[in-house]
Amino acid sequence: MNAEFQQYRFARIEGQNIARARLEAQFKNGILSLDELETAIGQQLEAASTSIAPWRKSDIEKAGYQDGMRMAALEFFWSHRQEFRCAGLDEYVQRNPTADA
Repeated sequence: MNAEFQQYRFARIEGQNIARARLEAQFKNGILSLDELETAIGQQLEAASTSIAPWRKSDIEKAGYQDGMRMAALEFFWSHRQEFRCAGLDEYVQRNPTADA
């Protein structure tokens, strides 16, 4: 296996695991609103672009770490999408109590 690819792969896995753990910890009691979710994912992606893991020195490792964080945010969204839909429907019903859900 190519050494550069291996560095990228390990950094991607690490970034993915860290971001997933952060998101899961933040929403361990459930997702209350879509705004809250958007803010959390935005913070994760912002962290990926500004404060890459300092122990990752090479550009290929930094890119892998960022990609892993992005993948974790996307996977988190998709794995909880039904919960998000329910939260969105609840918000809509609260704002429009006379609307048919």
